[in-house]
Amino acid sequence: MKTVTTTTLRVQLKYHLDLVSKSFQTIIIPRNKNDEAIVMMPLSEYNALNETNYLLSSEANKAKLLESIEQVSDGKVIEFKL
Repeated sequence: MKTVTTTTLRVQLKYHLDLVSKSFQTIIIPRNKNDEAIVMMPLSEYNALNETNYLLSSEANKAKLLESIEQVSDGKVIEFKL
């Protein structure tokens, strides 16, 4: 994670856009004390975070996913060919 001022970002916008898109680096852009900081990240990362949030938003779905993760960790899997 990298922090870049708005001035630096403005001067080197293409460089920072390329950095984020090619290296999956997240950039924090702090603002004044009255405005919240901004996060710049690749769209694919943003979409993955939103999908994870959606999948975990239902308690029933969250429990099923955690149970499945535990089963894989314990080696309780069945392999088959598609």
